[in-house]
Amino acid sequence: MHHFPLSRRAAAAASAAAVATALLGGAAAPAFAHWEAVPVSSHSQTEMLQPDPTSPTAYEFGETLAGLEGEELEITFLAEIIGHHRAAIEMAQLELERGTSPDIRTHAENIIANQQHQIDQFTRWLDEWYGLTPAEAMAQAPAEAQEEMKILEEETQMMIEELSAVEAGEDFDVAFVQKMIPHHQSGIIEFLEPQSRAVHPQLRVAATSGITTQQAQVADFRTWLAGRG
Repeated sequence: MHHFPLSRRAAAAASAAAVATALLGGAAAPAFAHWEAVPVSSHSQTEMLQPDPTSPTAYEFGETLAGLEGEELEITFLAEIIGHHRAAIEMAQLELERGTSPDIRTHAENIIANQQHQIDQFTRWLDEWYGLTPAEAMAQAPAEAQEEMKILEEETQMMIEELSAVEAGEDFDVAFVQKMIPHHQSGIIEFLEPQSRAVHPQLRVAATSGITTQQAQVADFRTWLAGRG
């Protein structure tokens, strides 16, 4: 197992806690735990629609990234985020096929455009900087990161299968939002370390953009979901 300094581990936990707090509108949230929606009406928790929980493995992967440096950090991050974005695009395409909410369909279109742009960027940078394909980058990642990425992929595939089983209509819009919130939150966690410590400045900029875009969408999705309760 890969070990790294306690100070770096603490920094990773603090970063995740800060992002969780920001996404929850200032509510305190423990790092490396599920994030919960903030009640915004008089409905009880059981009556309110809630997003699915964020995978604990996403926090563990963020912690693993915090222990990596330089080339290893960039390669491991890029290996994971490309597949993560592809899954978001797959879910967004399902929303365009089955969803009915104009607002949510617009978000789905933006997800497809923004994340395909980053997939193209990240794939090109892997090749230009390290001569690697995404699959080769995955194989070159530390063993601990590879195991976490495998679990995340399995969880994401299960998420897509569950979404695929939902019939077209407003119920599909709700299911899509419930699953896209934790998917985006996992992406934000993954972006934290390259945002501050990537070797290449263009990757730091792209990570910042990814965080900003996904934070805004999560906020919109939470507001929309609360209105359905």
